[in-house]
Amino acid sequence: MAGIVFAAAAATAPTATAAEPARDVPVINADFTEPSFTASGSADKLKGWSVQYPYRLLPADAAHPDNVPALLLRNKRATDQSVSQRLRGVRAGAQVTVTFDDNTLRRNGACTDTQIAAGQPYTLQGSGGPQQQFTTDPNSTLWHRGRTYTFTANENEPLITFASAQTTGRWECGPLIAKLRATHLPPAVDKTVSKNRLPTPEAFEGNDRIDTRTAADHCANARSNCTYTVDNTYSYTYYDTARVIGEAYLNCTRNTIGHDRPVHFTGRSQDNLSQQAGIDRLSNLKDNLNQQFQAGITNNGAPPWRWTTTTDRKIHETIEAGEASWIEAQPGRQRTDGWFISNTDDLDKQIRLHVVTDGPSPLVPDRIYQRTGPMTTAEQQRCRSDRPTAPTPVDAAAPASATDRND
Repeated sequence: MAGIVFAAAAATAPTATAAEPARDVPVINADFTEPSFTASGSADKLKGWSVQYPYRLLPADAAHPDNVPALLLRNKRATDQSVSQRLRGVRAGAQVTVTFDDNTLRRNGACTDTQIAAGQPYTLQGSGGPQQQFTTDPNSTLWHRGRTYTFTANENEPLITFASAQTTGRWECGPLIAKLRATHLPPAVDKTVSKNRLPTPEAFEGNDRIDTRTAADHCANARSNCTYTVDNTYSYTYYDTARVIGEAYLNCTRNTIGHDRPVHFTGRSQDNLSQQAGIDRLSNLKDNLNQQFQAGITNNGAPPWRWTTTTDRKIHETIEAGEASWIEAQPGRQRTDGWFISNTDDLDKQIRLHVVTDGPSPLVPDRIYQRTGPMTTAEQQRCRSDRPTAPTPVDAAAPASATDRND
């Protein structure tokens, strides 16, 4: 079909970008220094990590070349020999590399000769990756520098878990880890996700998953409870699929027709909280969640979010004889990806809610097309059909009337 563009923006939707280069992951308490401690031994807390009874060594006792503390993976007061943490800011699909050092703790002759000769076994696993086996260096008192483990995350904020595989002998004989670091290669932006099927919202408290509604209600309880932050890497503008608005006009005459057509179309926002969890808070202008969202958009330097739009135009159509004419609109849309994060200094109690919104874009103008083209076979047949008329002549005493008056 021949198409005439009536009104169109010069801007085009951005194309998909390649994955970003590897970047650091902010591992919480990566050197196991918090909370502060003055003696090697047990404690009931370890900031940022999920572990029942952590046993840490002071730098002097750990004897690490970089003078940092170390964490023992064995536990004398529980059967759970693991320590874990969620890597915040890491996306599903990211390739994550964890780097750390290991050694063997040998206190008061706790290790047998066999255990020293064999080294201390343990595992490391990240969400979506294999469980990898490690063993501290046999017959060595030196730290092994730069152990690495790489996996592809199958969820946002993947969980990494270290666990001792040493189950026999005294608990003081076990694997030590220190100086943990992580990097990741973020996945490319997926622009194939429909606005009608946005990703499922997720919520966390510390290292634990929590109900989405619980997190949304916490943020909505007070304006100052949470802050919304836009993730610019996964937020973008685009043009939606063009859709026909109004009716098609068929010129069955033998002449060119020109007339003015009023055009009216609307747009609205979508969000995954309402789509996937039935939480209708974001579009409520009086809700605290809405206020936090709007503040986050403003802080990111963008115009205020548009929840609905209405467009009215008057288009002068020129339709050649035997052609059809119709109007299409291609809305400019904005996909915004971000996190509501609770305002607390206790990272182990911090609530995080992942939300994706999609709405009419204030940055990309809508496109309006006047489209003309040849009629279909059915339309041509209709144009050639006989006029519906009453039989003539009619009763001379009867007034003229339309044949479809009673239809």
